[in-house]
Amino acid sequence: MFRNCLILIFLFIFCLSTPAHTQDKKKILILNSYHQGLSWTDNIVKGIQESLKPMENYVDYYIEYMDTKRFYNEKYFEKIFNLLEQKYRGVKFDLIIVSDNDALLFTMKHYHRLFNGVPVVFCGINNFRDSMIEKYRKWFTGVAEETDIEGTIDIALKLHPDTRRVYIINDITTTGLAMKKGLLEIFPKFASKVTFIMLENPDMKELQREVEKIPPKSIILLLLVNRDRTGNFFAYEESLDLLYPHTNAPIYSVWDFYLGRGIVGGKLTSAYLQGKKAGELALRILNGKSPSEIPVIKESPNEFMFDYNELKRFHVSLNKLPKESRVINLPESFWIKYRKTLIGITLIFIGLSLVIIVLSINISKRKKVEKELRISEEKYRDLYDNAPDMYHSVDKNGIIIECNETEAKMLGYKKEEIIGKPVTYFMTEESRKAQEEFFSNIGKYSFIQVERDFVRKDGSVFTAALNVYVEVDEKGNFVKTKTIGRDITYRKKIEEELRKSKEALRKLSVYLQNVREKERKEIAREIHDEMGQSLTALKLSLSWIRKRIEDKILQEKFDETLSIVNALIRQVQNISNRLRPSLIDHLTLEDAIVWQVKEFERNTSVPCSVEILEDSVKLSRNISLNIFRIFQEALTNIARHANATLVNIKMFRSNGSIVLIIKDNGVGISEEKIKSPESFGLMAMRERAYSINATFDIRRSSEGGTELILSVPLKDNE
Repeated sequence: MFRNCLILIFLFIFCLSTPAHTQDKKKILILNSYHQGLSWTDNIVKGIQESLKPMENYVDYYIEYMDTKRFYNEKYFEKIFNLLEQKYRGVKFDLIIVSDNDALLFTMKHYHRLFNGVPVVFCGINNFRDSMIEKYRKWFTGVAEETDIEGTIDIALKLHPDTRRVYIINDITTTGLAMKKGLLEIFPKFASKVTFIMLENPDMKELQREVEKIPPKSIILLLLVNRDRTGNFFAYEESLDLLYPHTNAPIYSVWDFYLGRGIVGGKLTSAYLQGKKAGELALRILNGKSPSEIPVIKESPNEFMFDYNELKRFHVSLNKLPKESRVINLPESFWIKYRKTLIGITLIFIGLSLVIIVLSINISKRKKVEKELRISEEKYRDLYDNAPDMYHSVDKNGIIIECNETEAKMLGYKKEEIIGKPVTYFMTEESRKAQEEFFSNIGKYSFIQVERDFVRKDGSVFTAALNVYVEVDEKGNFVKTKTIGRDITYRKKIEEELRKSKEALRKLSVYLQNVREKERKEIAREIHDEMGQSLTALKLSLSWIRKRIEDKILQEKFDETLSIVNALIRQVQNISNRLRPSLIDHLTLEDAIVWQVKEFERNTSVPCSVEILEDSVKLSRNISLNIFRIFQEALTNIARHANATLVNIKMFRSNGSIVLIIKDNGVGISEEKIKSPESFGLMAMRERAYSINATFDIRRSSEGGTELILSVPLKDNE
């Protein structure tokens, strides 16, 4: 019996010692004025939860959305009341958090019927006055939201001192009307500097046309366009995305959710900071403070924020920004990140530069010869005008009935020896057959260009380009031809030489690529094997010493040193993989592509969809390496230029070829960029494709973004 009593006592104590949060979590209702998915609302909730993170295991969240941006009338609010009353009839909340004016007004109206005695924290409240919550101050506290329109206009005019007009874009939602009231109060302060033009409650299509007409020396102040005149609803980012492509004027705003999507910046109100401040107040209340003891935060937590890409677009120096400004999209220092890699690449570049210098000297000499030829051509142009090209006419039987002295001299005959003979008499056997076949259908043409090989009287051969004009009578019957010919033997020779030269340059390009890959492989191996092994040995030595030291301070220092060595080992591995991924040498092309995709996602946070329909395609190492380098360069271009949020990658077998398709949803590549001779990345990809007899195509997708298609023909054994 004594033993049973001890067991019962132990079980009772265990039940009492169970953590309180498993039995009695704090119930918090977050009532939002707007809808889920609206960045403002989502960021407020995110900020609240961030501040309450220390209590996340002790809190149950109940989150409601009133959706007043899209629905707003008394009957609708009455239905919300009935829903909340029925839904939470048996729930006792420990705290209510409301975001934005509509939720606050709703809560005050129904406070005693829905939440009587429950503390309330508010945030995102426009035009806050103490009188708004005077009757409820005992239970209410929170954070006021004040947009700094004056500060935004002031910094915009400082950054664009030649501004003459400021276009204000705003809607007539609850928030929009509240902002207009504050806007009208500050107009007189800038009246002597600029002219304000209101674009209020517009139709979105009309607004797009209006912003296209905005003249130079103007700026746009974008307040809100959540609902247009026709009743269409737009998310914050959606309205800016619709307007941005239609204007060349710099856009400023007072909201942080527009940042990174096309605005230059401004003194921005942050939904996340609003929610974070509200969460801090909520934390104090949950820890025992009364709302009446906590002052309302009336100074909105606004910050100067700017987008580096837009600053660069409008040639605004970072030095002109306020010192406390926060700037997004600042470029990372490339030299610091890839110093060792760049040193190796620089050495390769020096070698390539020597080759380029030799080629440049050759090109310079060729240009000099071409220049001399142009001068000679201009010098003797008058003489050339008086000595036209070869000319002849043939009748319906193919007999030459007329020719000029130039043709006679070119053929080495006298005119009377040429006239009366078939034109084929003076052609090679191959050209004679082509001419007879062509001439039998001469009535089908009015003009045609052909090439024929002519035989001179001395037996030598020259090629002539013939412009053949067909003359017919009133009935459309063939009468004769009028043919102008030019000796193009030299041009043919030059074309052949250029073809051989181009082929030699392509072979040189392939050779240089192979040299570069070999150097990359050697450098990667030396970095991975020698430096990696040395760092590993250092790590083992430090670990051995650390185990034999009893001084805690030295132990901590050794732990820091080991962490640094581990980071160096990872960095060495990363650099080695960037230079030459070991997967491409030891595993398959598919493995290398999957690895590169993971690296891309880790470095850019852009998700990739990979679809490889056929595994274990056996390709030669050279083909696999070239496909991988083209794939690698394509992802690099997407990271640098596309501004994409999704990349789709497909690789499959089709009609005896391996097809690789890379498609992003970014801004899309322009035709000028595709055709530009300075697009060296595209040029390198084309040369790699040519070296493996593959076809390479890159184009702007009709759905938006860029699509790259690489098709590599397979051999019978692949």
